[in-house]
Amino acid sequence: MWLWILLGVVVLAALVVTGATFYFFRFSILRFKHERTDRQYEEKDSIWHPYRERMEEAQTWIREHTAELAEMLSFDGLRLRALYLPAEEERPRGTIIAFHGYRSLATIDFALEARFFHEQGYQLLLPYQRSHGESEGKYITYGVKEQYDCQDWARYVRDRFGVQMDIFLSGISMGASTVLMASGLTLPKNVRGIIADCGFTSPWEIMKHVSRRDFKLPSFPLLHLLDLLTRLRAGFSLKEADTCKALRENRLPVLFLHGEEDDFVPLSMTRQNFSACRAEKDVFLVKGAGHAQSFATDTEGCGEKIAEFLQKYGTAATHNELL
Repeated sequence: MWLWILLGVVVLAALVVTGATFYFFRFSILRFKHERTDRQYEEKDSIWHPYRERMEEAQTWIREHTAELAEMLSFDGLRLRALYLPAEEERPRGTIIAFHGYRSLATIDFALEARFFHEQGYQLLLPYQRSHGESEGKYITYGVKEQYDCQDWARYVRDRFGVQMDIFLSGISMGASTVLMASGLTLPKNVRGIIADCGFTSPWEIMKHVSRRDFKLPSFPLLHLLDLLTRLRAGFSLKEADTCKALRENRLPVLFLHGEEDDFVPLSMTRQNFSACRAEKDVFLVKGAGHAQSFATDTEGCGEKIAEFLQKYGTAATHNELL
């Protein structure tokens, strides 16, 4: 009798874990049928709600300055799209390619920064990451495949605007991890630097953190089963990419940003990324800022740090003098 009870408990536990694995896959990997709009700041539980007036004004500015919806094919055949905002100057200082975070949009994450970059003399390319917004895709891969999209967008800018056009890569949250992972790839020679705001270290580690924080679930066996399901269904592994590994190969200067009150992507992950980076680097931590809120919380401080970084590593001014 006890054997049957034990067997029943084991079967029940297996069913619960299996159900949790499929739920977590749908929740974290699969693209939602109904995505959130770029007006999510209207929701009172949104991290952007305290900045709703600034967000609305900023998004209006982005719409007014968007010239076209750029498009390219990814390495695996997805049609990816990006908003292109040209600079007002005839010869812009360069191009900022800005990658938004998980289940977000560039018109959300970079709403407050877009105009700042533009005022620095840069034109903007704001990609919709695969499986987000106007881009195709069924699965979110946490930088595993997005890093190659970043590489291709950089090549797109080089091919369209020439090798004398400075390129800076910028990202927030998963977008930061995307550009940091791409730093270990072969990028166009006119990519001058990277600005990474609150990026995680790897898909596995951020999944482990979120499963514990939000669901109170242990990483074993959940993440191991999730990784197996992800490999079978979505064609990638949660252990397939690592920002720290990429940064050990990176030779581009990196500016790291992070809010000290971030409890979604722990500050410790940026510390790990910073430590792993062997190239020139700097870090700016923002007191009182939660996840992805560094620029919104300390616009002046972040603006000064970013402008200093762009000025230090950009070469557009020199090129323009020679033309």
